[in-house]
Amino acid sequence: MNWYKMAKSKKNILTKEMKDYFEKRTKDHIQRVQNASKKIVNNLPEFEELIYQTKDHDKSKFNEPEYSAYVSLTWRKKPGNENIEQNNLFPKEKENKATLSHVKSNSHHPEYHLKDKNEANIDQNNRDKSQKCVDASFMPDLDIAEMVADWQAMSEELKTNTAREWFDKQKDVRWHFSKKQEKLIDKLLKVFE
Repeated sequence: MNWYKMAKSKKNILTKEMKDYFEKRTKDHIQRVQNASKKIVNNLPEFEELIYQTKDHDKSKFNEPEYSAYVSLTWRKKPGNENIEQNNLFPKEKENKATLSHVKSNSHHPEYHLKDKNEANIDQNNRDKSQKCVDASFMPDLDIAEMVADWQAMSEELKTNTAREWFDKQKDVRWHFSKKQEKLIDKLLKVFE
């Protein structure tokens, strides 16, 4: 059975509680991204367009081939559910495929800007890592600003590290940025420090 047909059949297994939790968590995340974007714009008015761009942040997660897998993933990662195997309605490989689809389809991810989308990759054991470093040097400044707002939103939600700590862990491991981009990222991160 191909991935899309499986997602369609799994949709019926996803409960209202799971879907509601995904939608609330994702909408809260989007609101955090928009709040972070406003803070960027208040400090760096040259990024005014960011306010409009983030209105569609993560919109693709509400449609297949991402929706069902992200409902499953979000439910599995819900505090208290991390080790409950039956909550993993989709195998991790399907969640990883949805993640790969997401990063290749949304401009606030470096993988979106690859000339050859086949170079986009994630680690099969940890979707927050890559198998090989991705060249992010073609990423425009506005998309970098949205990416940093996304990092800040995740930092506020997870409270596991700051946006700068996340960047420092990923730089030249998951993504390679040009020196000019690194200076821009530093400038954007300072807005939150």
